[in-house]
Amino acid sequence: MKPLEQMRILIVGLGLIGGSIARGLRARNVCSGIDACGRDAAPLRRAVAEGVVDRWSNDVQHLAGEADMIVLCVPTLSIRAMLRLVREHARPDAIITDAASVKGSVVEDVRAVYGEEYPLFVPAHPIAGSERSGYDASTSHLYEGRKVILTPGDGTTAEALSVVRQLWQRLGADVHEMSVQDHDAVLAGTSHLPHLLAFSLVNTLSSQSLSDDIFRYAAGGFAGFTRIASSDPAMWRDIFLANGPATVAVLDAYTQELARMRQAILDGEGEFLSRRFAAAKQARDHFIARHFRESDAASRGGDVAPRDVLPPVLTIDGPGGSGKGTISTRIAARLGWHFLDSGALYRLLGLAAAKAGVSTSDEAGLLALAGEMRIQFDLEGGKVWLDGTEVSDPLRDEVAGRAASEVAVIPAIRQALLARQHQFRQWPGLVADGRDMGTVVFPDAGLKVFLTASAEERAKRRYKQLIDKGIDVNLSALFQDIQARDERDSTRSVSPLRPAEDAVTVDTTLLDIDQVVQCVLALVDERFGPIKEKPGPSAE
Repeated sequence: MKPLEQMRILIVGLGLIGGSIARGLRARNVCSGIDACGRDAAPLRRAVAEGVVDRWSNDVQHLAGEADMIVLCVPTLSIRAMLRLVREHARPDAIITDAASVKGSVVEDVRAVYGEEYPLFVPAHPIAGSERSGYDASTSHLYEGRKVILTPGDGTTAEALSVVRQLWQRLGADVHEMSVQDHDAVLAGTSHLPHLLAFSLVNTLSSQSLSDDIFRYAAGGFAGFTRIASSDPAMWRDIFLANGPATVAVLDAYTQELARMRQAILDGEGEFLSRRFAAAKQARDHFIARHFRESDAASRGGDVAPRDVLPPVLTIDGPGGSGKGTISTRIAARLGWHFLDSGALYRLLGLAAAKAGVSTSDEAGLLALAGEMRIQFDLEGGKVWLDGTEVSDPLRDEVAGRAASEVAVIPAIRQALLARQHQFRQWPGLVADGRDMGTVVFPDAGLKVFLTASAEERAKRRYKQLIDKGIDVNLSALFQDIQARDERDSTRSVSPLRPAEDAVTVDTTLLDIDQVVQCVLALVDERFGPIKEKPGPSAE
């Protein structure tokens, strides 16, 4: 089976979902070619003119025979008909996947068309979207930081599953696996029922005699709750018909709860209402803190997040020896924000690979590890934990450094770790330490700081660090090494070391650590407003 980079991918249905896949693939140079099919020629022609896809057709048979992978982005109830065409014209070794919101009906469609489970079919559902629809609403970053659920069958080949997982990871998604039954039950409650309620509420209020006043004076909560009622009616009709039993089951439970609330209001049961409201608040707060904020989704307030409601980010970039690591951890501790040491991620992946017996040339194995690593930075002790084990010392040794260099040259790995870096953006905020945090990883950061210092001063700092550790080094050699590294970092083709255009440069040559910390905290107050600090190492 070809690696993903050498595959030609055919996207069937170039709307919001399919268009965003195409844009993301093209922007990240994921595969060798992208074709698209659909009923409406206009968006297909625009996609070719924009360079998003290479070729287009209204008929699957014209392009299916050359595709290494076919991605079905058509309405749920159209999957079976499309599978019949694909089976007739696609190569027998073509991987097939989909993006439908219901997986049970899709699996049934596959069995109906192929007579059994097709080993190269990987059911997938990107939990991303918008109330807007069509190719014009598509974006290259729709799937960044969003969850994608794969529901492979027992007969799905490991190779096909790995390639489809890589595709979504390269688009920046957080990929999970789940059974078909669990997927449909979970989505019935978390997605399908809320849409049904939004549609029903708008219909109910629009039929009232004072409907004009109701909508005229509606507050933001109403607009937010009913936003999804602007979604594509045909698509949601198909979803409810395909996932009817699971949706009705959760709808029945909701109806019983609503009936009890109705009776409590009529009977004036204030205490009961308070208890139920408090229980709901506690459950939701816990849910948001544990799940949504971990992936940035809580702050989105919908499928497309306004930048000003995302958790704040402070990026601290700079060359080696500028003090960014020490300053970043001190600032994160003082603010009580999360911390990301971006340079450690590649070393952590190298350690994870060594522990799992995965070669640094095994792209599929590395991608799986990249998505599964549990990483924790301890600000107070300066320790790093990987999958529950402290790895602070081995993380800095030569073996980890060599492994990091070997995995960092793989484009798919860089993209997967970029997605992991985005996941560190959690409330109440993030301090990100690195070399391209403000230019590549978090270009929308609210405050970007670029720390620098003279090469002589940075060499002296490094010399003192090594001498304190009992390592005998030559100051002149360190100075020359730093100069050479600066030249390499600033001229490399991928993510060169440079301050972002809107970064604040702070020269630390003549400043001590506390002075730099106070300078950056002043910038934080200026940009984000006063933030109540938590006691940290420098505040004791």
